[in-house]
Amino acid sequence: MNNYIWLGNNRKQIHVRAKTGSGGVGILIKKEQLKVVKVTIENDLEDGILWVKFTDMKNSSNVFYVCVIYLPPQFSARSVNAHNFFEVLMEQIYSIPKGNSFYLCGDFNSRLGNYTDFIQGIDQLSERNITDFTVNSYGEIFSEFLSTVNCCVLNGRYPTHDDFIYVSTKGLTVVDYCVVPYDSLCHYKNFEVIRAIVLCNKSDRLGSFGPSHIPDHSVL
Repeated sequence: MNNYIWLGNNRKQIHVRAKTGSGGVGILIKKEQLKVVKVTIENDLEDGILWVKFTDMKNSSNVFYVCVIYLPPQFSARSVNAHNFFEVLMEQIYSIPKGNSFYLCGDFNSRLGNYTDFIQGIDQLSERNITDFTVNSYGEIFSEFLSTVNCCVLNGRYPTHDDFIYVSTKGLTVVDYCVVPYDSLCHYKNFEVIRAIVLCNKSDRLGSFGPSHIPDHSVL
C-alpha cells in the first residue's frame, strides 16, 4: 500500500500440505509516522505474535508497544495449544518495562460471551455490552488471561459503535479484539467496529468488489 510500511512475522512452522507460504501476522504503519517515531520489531519469536516498538524521537523514554495477534481456530489444521500461547503472551507482557504503554489487537478466535475480563468486586471497570453471547473453550482461557494480566477488551465498551466481527453465511461472531491495560482504558475515547461491506460501499471504487471478494472480518 502506498504511504505505508509493512512489518510482519511469517509463520515459521509451515504446514505439510502448504504449497506456498503459510501466512502470519503483520502491521501497516503510515510513513508519515516515521518522522516522529522510531519503529522497530521488538519480538517475533512466536508464531502468531508480533510486538512492535514505537519510540519518540524527541524523547527516547517515551515508548509505546503494539502487539498483533493471531491464534488459529481450535479445530483447524493449524491449531495450537491455547494455554501455552497465552502463557507466552503473558510472559511477554510482563517483560514490558514498567510505565510503558501497550495494546494488543488481532484475531484471538475466542468467544467471550458473558465471561468477564476483570475480577468483579475487586477491579473497578465498566461492564461490556455483549454482542455475541456464545462462548467457546478459548473464550474461557482468554477471560482468565485478561484477568491475570490486568487487561480488558475495548469491544463492547462503546456500544453505539459495536458490532459482530466475523460476518458470513456461516454466522455472526465476535473473535477479534483490542486489548488494553485496565489503567489505560480511560485514555481510549472511541472504539468502533465497521463491517467490511460498509467500507467497500464508501470506497471510491464502489461496485468493483464482488461479494466473494469482501472480507468476512470487520475492521476494529
